[in-house]
Parts: sequence; C-alpha cells; structure tokens
Amino acid sequence: MKRVFVINPVAGPKNPAEQLRPMIASAAGQCSDEVEVLETTHAGHAGEITERYASCGEPVAIYACGGDGTFNEVVQAAVGKPWVMAGCVPYGSGNDFVRNFGGREAFLDIPAQLKAEAHAVDTIRTEYGYSVAICAAGLDAKVAYGIPKFKRLPGCGGSMAYKLSIVEVFFGPLTSRLRIILDGREQVGEYLMAAICNGRVYGGGYVAAPYAMMDDGLLDVILVRPIPRLKIPGFLARYKDGFHLDRNGRVTEEFRPYMTFCRVKSIELENLGNHPLIVTLDGECAPRKVLHAEVCPKSLSILLPKGLEPEKIAIRNL
Repeated sequence: MKRVFVINPVAGPKNPAEQLRPMIASAAGQCSDEVEVLETTHAGHAGEITERYASCGEPVAIYACGGDGTFNEVVQAAVGKPWVMAGCVPYGSGNDFVRNFGGREAFLDIPAQLKAEAHAVDTIRTEYGYSVAICAAGLDAKVAYGIPKFKRLPGCGGSMAYKLSIVEVFFGPLTSRLRIILDGREQVGEYLMAAICNGRVYGGGYVAAPYAMMDDGLLDVILVRPIPRLKIPGFLARYKDGFHLDRNGRVTEEFRPYMTFCRVKSIELENLGNHPLIVTLDGECAPRKVLHAEVCPKSLSILLPKGLEPEKIAIRNL
C-alpha cells in the first residue's frame, strides 16, 4: 500500500516540512509500504491530491500534515471511498480533530503513523460538505469567523485575534431566530448557539459533546437558548470543559435553564431573522441561511496510530 504525506507548508508558525521530511525519511526505511511526501501549493491542493490517488481505486493512506483545514480537505475527497484512509499529523494552530483521541502526541509519532490502522467512522453530511467532528452555528461560529480579520492587523497573533473577535461578537446581536427540525420534529425559537456533534471537541478545545462517539450512527446536538450577557463568559468557561452533560446524556442542573440535548440522525436549521447565521464545519466558517445535517454511518476510514488510550477515544470499535 502507498502512504502519502501531504504537507501544508503554511500551517502553524513555520513550515512543517522542515521537521517532517527527515522524520518521514528515517521512518520510511523501516516500513514495507511505499512512502511519498508532497507539499501543497494552494488552497484546496490537499483535496486535489487525495482525489488523484483515490481515482486509482487502490488502497492508499493520505496523511494531512497541517491543521484542521488541511485534514478537512482530505476528508472531503476521502468520504465514501473505503480504500482511501485519512490520517492526520497535527501541525496547525487548533488541531481539534486529534483532541478527540487524547491529543497530538501519538499523532506526531511518525513510526507509529506508518503502522496506523484504519477505522470506519461516521461523518456529518451537509449541503456545504462533510464534517468529521462538529458542525456549529451561532455565537461560537461567529467568534471563529471573525478571527482572520483581526489576524491581519499588525502584531495581532492568534490569541489576541481570538480575544478581539470575542469582544466584537459580545457587543453585537447574539441570538438568531431559528426553525429547527430534529428527526422530523419542528421547533421555532431564539437561540444563542447550536452544536451538531459527531466528535467531542471543536473551537480550540471546547468539549461540546463529552460522550459523543464517532461510530454510533447518531449526532449529539446541543442547543443553547438566550443567556444574559454577563453570564456568558462563565457559561462558556464551564461549557469548554464539558461540564454541561453527564454520562447519561442529561444536561447538568446549572445548564438546564439555557440548554437542551438530544441524539438524532438529522437536523435542519433555518435562519428566520435578519442577522446572518454563521456556520462552521470543522473550523471552516461562512454565513448561511439554512443548514441541513445528517449522519452518514461508517462513511470515512481514518487512521489511528497505535498506543492511544482507549478511555480517551471517541469511537467504540477500536
């Protein structure tokens, strides 16, 4: 089988290829598979490379070496093709995908990656593409959407851009009037945010669905109603750590006045208000009028290196 490392040279603070090329070359000498290293040259290139190898119809492992955006490109081209296995070598700023499996360390072990095994997981299908982890709309997506604008300011790094985006969103319109359809059941109301989860983590470490499983054929859906502005910072801090749900899938007492949770196969959001609804699919953000999301069971083969701790893994069939 061929194993292809696709490196995004602009992911992270410096070109990952400087570290990865010698590490891959060293590990490849101990691997019986054919190993190739490529670098992307433009946006969407990782997806184009994946599509090219996928078209051959032969088993291939494609490792996205970069951030969640690079991995997302590979995923779009690999979904529905069981012979294409998507791996992740996290060199971006967020690296939320690998947080669903305990963090970066095991995924940075190149010899372990060359022995990684494929596991079939669900994806979230939308009219805008596929998500392997979380699709979200509302407050959190607005913050993510605003970060690139502030990053363009002189001396404004990722952390400062994130804080400035929070301030901008906080003093703007916070909620949206939504029509929501959950497995055919309709409801209408004002909502602060919605998280549609196949995985557990998004947004730089927010544990939106602490007990979600990527291979159970269901989406974990968190809906948040309006919250007084002064309570939002404390709410988000507790939400980030996953304290809003217990192991039985119940909303904890402190979150109950503002949050509902359910597991469904499909959900539809329609923005009935005048303000744009910002939607994010695994970190890729855009304003949308509607969003339809449904689970696609076992539609993607992902590569997991050996040595992961079972209790930290968001799949059942390891």
